[in-house]
Amino acid sequence: MSLSPSPGDTTVSTAERSVHPTFWRAAVSRPLLLLVTPWPWRSLAYLATSLPVAVSWALLCWPLLLLSGIPLGMVERRRLVLMESVPAPSPHPVIPGRVGALGRARSRLRETATWRELAYGLLLVPLALVEAMVVALLVTVPLTLLASPLLRTTGALTPEEADSLVGGRLLSSAPWAADIAIGLVALVVSAYLSMILAAGRARLARLMLTTDREEELDERLGEAIRSRSRLVDAFTAERRRIERDLHDGAQQRLTSVIMRLGMARTQFDTDPDQARALVEQAYEDARTTLTELRDLVHGVHPAALSERGLIAALEELADSCPIPTVLDAKGASRVPEAIESTAYFCAAEAVANAVRHSRAEEIGVFLETGGAPKERLLLRVSDDGVGGAVPTAGSGLTGLADRAAAYGGLVRLSSPPGGPTVVEVEIPCAS
Repeated sequence: MSLSPSPGDTTVSTAERSVHPTFWRAAVSRPLLLLVTPWPWRSLAYLATSLPVAVSWALLCWPLLLLSGIPLGMVERRRLVLMESVPAPSPHPVIPGRVGALGRARSRLRETATWRELAYGLLLVPLALVEAMVVALLVTVPLTLLASPLLRTTGALTPEEADSLVGGRLLSSAPWAADIAIGLVALVVSAYLSMILAAGRARLARLMLTTDREEELDERLGEAIRSRSRLVDAFTAERRRIERDLHDGAQQRLTSVIMRLGMARTQFDTDPDQARALVEQAYEDARTTLTELRDLVHGVHPAALSERGLIAALEELADSCPIPTVLDAKGASRVPEAIESTAYFCAAEAVANAVRHSRAEEIGVFLETGGAPKERLLLRVSDDGVGGAVPTAGSGLTGLADRAAAYGGLVRLSSPPGGPTVVEVEIPCAS
């Protein structure tokens, strides 16, 4: 089954991240102009907020024990927006179905990301203390130097303390001028040091709290190859089914029609009544064959789908279902034909599964298109049956997920024992 993003985090594609600015990209493109950009302030904010996050985590999340790194990871991935303009993606997959709290905890403890988040939390506490001291040093030194004239004037500094500031007596006519000059230099150096330190910290957080990009790409490539292989096998099985249905059904009936008509032709003169009976039988066989061919073609690609669109095809599907089926498609409009075809066969498979396995008294089909953050088609098939559907139990849900994945879609399944069963298909359809 395809997995959707973790609810607590925002998923951002590689292409989407590449168009957003980062400190390193800005440093390479215009290093001398960084001081007049928001990067010094963003870097300072990133470093300064580490200690409050660490203290809050240490005080509030300890009851979660081994799972305490998960909320910290969620916060830290969102805090990366200060250095990368977009939140980092979550490495946690969604746990499908209505799993209890204990089941979710067991599932999370089996994930490497959970332990990496916990290790990051243990590292964050001392690291945040060091960052707080460094930030205090980077801020107070240049500001104290720049404020030395005011401090001298107000008497906040004694003559000995004022002389201890760098260069306090280098210029006899203006004893504070050297402090201001060195303060400006220190301010520039502090700004660059804070940006470099914050960028390094952000890089460490990304390495520990997100999925390794090469590993993620390898996993997606492997899943794409497996999905393609399953689709090829499914199409091969479907082709063989069609060939078998044609051979065992339509072909045999057409052969019978030809034989009956041939026999009737030889008996027109000698036995007209028998010839008429043979023609009547051939006529009934031809009608039955036509019905079988129409049903076969409808299974391959219903005519209503091509002629009137997805909603009309779903209406026919609901009308022909042996279990009462309610269709709600008020919020739907036309989408590309390939998406409509995929959505129809997903609906047909889900409805067929409900008819065969659910023992339901009613099936609901919901269709919606559009919506944020981008145009997408949402299909939901639910039933009030016994539940307990498992994707790996040969119920066709894996093939359904493969169909959706071919267009970048995903499938969610919720089927606790006792029901209800809900199959949700989401396919992006933005141009």
